[in-house]
Amino acid sequence: MTIFRKIKSINWPGIRENKLYRNLASLKTSCILLCILACFYIIGTIFPQGAQFNDYIKSGGGFITFVIFFDLLNIFNTPAFLIIALVLFINLAICTFERFLTLWSRSKAAAADWQFTPSYTFPLDIKHELKSAEESVKEIFKKELRFKEKACQTYGIYTMEKGWSYRWLTWIYHIAILFCFLGFLMTYLFSFEDEIALYPGEVTVIKPTAASRWNKSWGNKSQPLGFKLELAEFITEYNQLPKLEYPADKLSRLAFAMGWKDPKYTLKEESYFPKDWKSRLKVIKGKRTVLEKTIEVNDPLSYQDITFYQAAYKQNLKIQIDDNPILFETETGKELIIPGVDGMLKFDTMMTGTLFKKEGGIEKIRPFTEVTLVKKEGSGKTEAENIGKLEQDGAIYIDNKRISIKEFKEASILSYRYDPGVPLLWWSGVVVLLAMSLRVFGAWYRITYRIEEKDGASYLLLKVNTKGLIADHERLIKKVKHALISAAEPIDHDTPV
Repeated sequence: MTIFRKIKSINWPGIRENKLYRNLASLKTSCILLCILACFYIIGTIFPQGAQFNDYIKSGGGFITFVIFFDLLNIFNTPAFLIIALVLFINLAICTFERFLTLWSRSKAAAADWQFTPSYTFPLDIKHELKSAEESVKEIFKKELRFKEKACQTYGIYTMEKGWSYRWLTWIYHIAILFCFLGFLMTYLFSFEDEIALYPGEVTVIKPTAASRWNKSWGNKSQPLGFKLELAEFITEYNQLPKLEYPADKLSRLAFAMGWKDPKYTLKEESYFPKDWKSRLKVIKGKRTVLEKTIEVNDPLSYQDITFYQAAYKQNLKIQIDDNPILFETETGKELIIPGVDGMLKFDTMMTGTLFKKEGGIEKIRPFTEVTLVKKEGSGKTEAENIGKLEQDGAIYIDNKRISIKEFKEASILSYRYDPGVPLLWWSGVVVLLAMSLRVFGAWYRITYRIEEKDGASYLLLKVNTKGLIADHERLIKKVKHALISAAEPIDHDTPV
């Protein structure tokens, strides 16, 4: 009770007249802030968020000075973005409060003011007393037109409504928007994301190297998760993809572009195109497997609010030179220096797994890789020469050196994320869209009426309010007229008039 007294004792009129408060309560401010945030989101889609600056430069990224100065690779964590989001949250909270005061004042005014200005007057052919006519009209609105009585006011004024409550829908989507911002706040404070590489058959304890902002602010270190993860199997699948033979001379290219000449395709044995990567995972708690699922790119695994995504894979090779027992370890796609070889060797992705052939057949791929010899000249120019295909049990010769693959290991790279704000954001976002759609496209009717007698006849005085795009004012009036005529007592033609 003391808290409510303090709230009532606050000088609300004085606060609401403040210039800063009026600006924060303005819809114009909301539109400006949303436009600014939209610009942030557009920038966030152009520049890779979370990328390392050196990787951005290597990939040919531009506007280096602006990227450094405005921290464009981490724009959603910059003070500018966070301040704008906070101001928008305050703006929506104040707008919701102002809307509450407006609706409250309207409801109080409606309850206090029993008089109304009718928009329509209908004569009633119901030959009863006034009280009986009121009951008859009420039954018509309730049973035939399906209105619900909301209030019975003094002096015989009745209010009824039909359809989705416009006021409640307004309240619902405003509150849902506030829950959306609460979800954003939870994501910002408590979420974290990390990666882990799993090799088949290994049971791994997952200890995140990343920590949430909340833990960082309090100096708390990340703790191992309460379960282990095992990669039972890593599955790679390829499609056999034919290659288009593009004509070399101009006339043939013109004929090909105009459709005068049919395209030709060649299908090489190594024409492989990645189809899918899958990881069969086991979640182990204690000594028991509690969950098993095969995940792929768009089908993650979720357990105890942690979601594991199939991100990529990596391959490690152990290379033997001649019969030397000392093996050289490298990763596919990276350059390896071999003593006695002029240049560096680069082993492409090791093709392994299942091949789905063009004619419909399926076969297991005999593991192989393409080997490239990379030479760098003193001027900085790089030359790459394709040496050929190297199978796992085979060998190739370079500068009289026999190169063979002694061991091959493949690991699945999983990214995992903890984000407690996602469920709240998902459900509140659905509620916002649903409530706004019903509010905009739905149909809501409110009628206020009373029955009065004049010159020995009864009349229905009616006022109609509608909201929503599909609300049909004129159609409602036609239904009211039809219902009143149908309810009128039939005239006895044998009785002299």
